[in-house]
Amino acid sequence: MTSRRLWNVTIAAIAGALLVAAWVEARAGRSTGSVSSRPRRLVTEAAKKVDRLVDANLDRQNVSANAAIDDETFVRRVYLDVIGRIPTAGETRAFLESRSKDKRQELIDSLLDSPGYSSHLYNYFADLLRVKTRLAQRVSGEPYIHFLKSSFAENTPYDELVRQLLTAEGPAYARDNGATGYYLRDREMPEDNMANTARVFLGTRLECAQCHDHPFDKWTQKQFFEMVAFTGGLRYRSFDVRSPEARQFNAYGRTLRNENQQAYRAYRQISAQLTNAIEGTGTGLARLPKEYQYDDAQPLSLVTAAPIFGPSVDLEVPSVPAPDRRGPARRRRARMSNERQLRVQDARLPQIDSRVTYAEWLTSKDNPRFAKVIVNRLWKRFFGMGLIEPVDDFKDDTRASNPQLLIELEKLMIELDFDIKQFQRVLLNTEAYQRAASTREPAEGEDYHFPGPLLRRMTAEQMWDSLLTLVLPNVEATIAEPGAKAEVLYAEYEGIADLSTDELIARIDEEAKSGRSMRERMMARVAEERRAELQKEQAKRRKARLLYRNLARARRQNDLQAEQKIIAQLAELGLDPDPRARRRNDRNLVRASELPSPAPDGHLIRQFGQSDREQIEASHQDANVPQSLTLLNGFLDEKVLGDKGSALRVTVAEASNTRDKIESIFLAILNRGPNRDERTLWKRDVDRFGEEALQDLAWTLVNCHEFRFIR
Repeated sequence: MTSRRLWNVTIAAIAGALLVAAWVEARAGRSTGSVSSRPRRLVTEAAKKVDRLVDANLDRQNVSANAAIDDETFVRRVYLDVIGRIPTAGETRAFLESRSKDKRQELIDSLLDSPGYSSHLYNYFADLLRVKTRLAQRVSGEPYIHFLKSSFAENTPYDELVRQLLTAEGPAYARDNGATGYYLRDREMPEDNMANTARVFLGTRLECAQCHDHPFDKWTQKQFFEMVAFTGGLRYRSFDVRSPEARQFNAYGRTLRNENQQAYRAYRQISAQLTNAIEGTGTGLARLPKEYQYDDAQPLSLVTAAPIFGPSVDLEVPSVPAPDRRGPARRRRARMSNERQLRVQDARLPQIDSRVTYAEWLTSKDNPRFAKVIVNRLWKRFFGMGLIEPVDDFKDDTRASNPQLLIELEKLMIELDFDIKQFQRVLLNTEAYQRAASTREPAEGEDYHFPGPLLRRMTAEQMWDSLLTLVLPNVEATIAEPGAKAEVLYAEYEGIADLSTDELIARIDEEAKSGRSMRERMMARVAEERRAELQKEQAKRRKARLLYRNLARARRQNDLQAEQKIIAQLAELGLDPDPRARRRNDRNLVRASELPSPAPDGHLIRQFGQSDREQIEASHQDANVPQSLTLLNGFLDEKVLGDKGSALRVTVAEASNTRDKIESIFLAILNRGPNRDERTLWKRDVDRFGEEALQDLAWTLVNCHEFRFIR
C-alpha cells in the first residue's frame, strides 16, 4: 500500500540520514540588447571552439566524454541553471513536443531574455557580495538591491558594473545611487572592503596581510595598505554634517535625547536619511597601523596607493610627510599624543580621484586576474567546479586543469566586452554542457577534466523557486519591479533633501506631535494608494464575474472560439483568465529574489542552505534532517498537496484519465515522463486508492533524490 500516512511512520525517522548518505554517495561515486541580437552563428562557433579544447584535454588525459543528455534532462537542467527553477508541466511538454531542429538554442535564448534570468543571477551575486536588506544600523540595503537587480535586468557589462560599485559616490537614498551600498555594506571598515574586493573580483585573498605579511602568499602588510590607499579619505556620511546648519541640527538632536524620545527617534531617522552617503573620490593615501613592525616603513606613516599586480597606475599623490626620525621611546609617546591630530590631518588630505584609478586598474582588460576570475566563476556555476579551485584563491603558481581552455574563455569574455549574458549563452550551447552529469567528484588535489558537468544539488534558492512552480500558476508574476521596495526611501529622501535646518526641525516637531514618523505617514499613504487600487480591482472583478462563469461554461463545452473571446475580454480588464489565480495572493510566496535578504531564520530557504550574508559565498548545499522534515510534513502538504488551487493539483485535475494524470505529475516534478515500470506501479495504486494515491505520487517524487539534484 502506498499511503503517505503509513510511509510517514518510518520515513520521517530515517529520511534525514538517507538524504545525507545519498549526497555523500553521489559525491564519492560519481548592454541591454536581447541575446538573440547576436548572430547565432558566432555563438555556435565560439561554443565549438570551447568543445574542441575540452575534448582535446579529455584525449590527453585518456578520459571519455559522457553521453549527450536527452531532451528531458536538458530542459530541466537549463531551466534550473538559467532561471533558477524547474519548468512547469506545460513548459516541459511544449519543449518536448517541439519539432524545431534548433529548439535547444531557442529555449536558451528565451530563458536568457526572461525576467527569471536576472532574478536568478541576482541570487548568485547577492551571495557573492553579501547583500542584505539592512546593510548596517539605520542603513537600508534596498537601494543597493535595486541597483543590482536593474543592472542584471539591463545586462550592464560586468566591468562597467564593477566600476560603478568602486566609484559610487553621493547620498545613499538618492534615486539611481544604489551602488553606494557596496561601500556602505562595509561601513567604517575600508580594510575589510578592500580585502573583499580583491577576493570577489580578483580571486585573491589579501585579508591575512592586514595584520602581518601573508604567511601563505607573497603579499606584504605594506602592500595591503597600499591597496587600501586607493580608497583613502572615504567617508560614510555626508560631508555636509560639518556645516554650520548641520551643527545646529545636531545640537537640536542632542537636546531631544533626554527630553522627547518620540522626537529624538524622528531626529535619528531623518539624520540617517540625510547623512548616509559615500563621500570622497580617494586621496591615494592610507596610514599604516600603529602596530606596524617591519623595517620598510614607520608605524602610522602614510603609504601611497599602488596595485599589487598588473598594469601600473599614474596617480599624482601629494607629498608624503617624512617619517619621524626621533628615538623609539619619544616616537611612541608622540604617536599616542598625536594620533587624533593625524586623523584630522588625514581628513584634510586632498581628494585626487584615486578610486577612479582603482576601478580602471581593477577592471582593465590588461589586469591578469579580473576577466580570468569571472569566467572561472561562471564556468563553475554551470559545470559544478572551476577550472581553478578554489575560485577565490589565485596565486602566481596556480594552475588550471585545462590552461588552454581558461585562456580561450578569458579571451572570449574580453571580446564580448564583458557581456556575461552572451558569455553564458556560449557555455550553454556547448556539447560539454549538454552531456550527462558525472556522479564522482574528484578527490582533493585531483583535476577534473569535464567529461560533463558534475552532479549538483539544488541551491536553496533553486529549491524554493522550484517548489513555488508547484504552487503558483505563474511564478514569474511574483518578480516585482527592481526598485519597488526602494521607492519609499527615495520619496522620503526627496521630501527632506532640500529642507533648511529650521524646516527639518519643524518636521520633527510635527512628527512628535502626530505620533507618526515620516516613514509611517509615507507607508500609510502607500497603503491608501494600494487600497484605492484594490477597490478599482474589485470593481473590475465584479464586472468580470459573468465573464468567469461564461468562460467555465465555454471550457466545459470545449467551445474554443468562445473561450478565446472571453479571455481577450478579461485581458482588457487586466484580469487573469484563470479565476483560481486569485487565490494565489500569499505575499510570502514570491521568488527567492523577492524575499528579505537573507530570509528569516527558520524559513525553508534558510533550512536548505541560504547564506546569512555575513561571509562571501556562505551558502551551502549540505543535507540535514530539518530539510527532510520540512518537505515530509510542512510546505509540501500545506501549499502543494493540501490546496486544491495549487498549480500541481490544477494540472492533475485537467488531465482526462489516470494515465495522463500520472504523466502530468512526473512532468511537473521531475520534468520527464514515467518509465514503464513506474507507470504500471502507480496506475495500479491510483486505480485502487484514487486521489490519495495521486497525492502519494507527488509527495514521493518531491522527496526523492532525483528532484533535489541537477542531473
